[in-house]
Amino acid sequence: MTESVLDRIGRLDMVLLKASSATIALETWCEQSGLGVPPVRLRVQVEHKEDAPLPAIAAGIFGAGESLRYRHVTMFCGDLAVAHAGNWYSPERLTPDMTRKLDTTTVPFGRVVGPFSISRETLENIRLWNNDSPPPPSAPVIRNTAIVKRADFAPVSVVEETFMGVLLNF
Repeated sequence: MTESVLDRIGRLDMVLLKASSATIALETWCEQSGLGVPPVRLRVQVEHKEDAPLPAIAAGIFGAGESLRYRHVTMFCGDLAVAHAGNWYSPERLTPDMTRKLDTTTVPFGRVVGPFSISRETLENIRLWNNDSPPPPSAPVIRNTAIVKRADFAPVSVVEETFMGVLLNF
């Protein structure tokens, strides 16, 4: 029996919700789904913005006087854009080396802060594609907003991630 579009979206959604790092979850998903040749490593394009507003659902996570930086990334598996993410992070809650890497490289956030033994708390999970016909590859299918926390449960980042139809490999 063939997996339906909605079943595959549900399976992708569960993989993402269980992961401490969306990047690592996507690499595994892309490899297992045949979207990339093993070992899959996502390529990231980074854009820094000055005044990107924090999602309303994440209000109060950072202190009023705390500085925040914003990093918008597009994640690629080969030439396929598989996800877009906005990442608001507090440099004061990271090591200077982590902040430097986030400011000057395209290393994915989860890899940079991995030494903190990060976890995620999902604030909002929305399935954007609710039709059992295959979405276009560039159609958004899932959006998650989450808090990324260190092992001591201190929040270091808020992420808003949108995952694309190409991940379903229909």
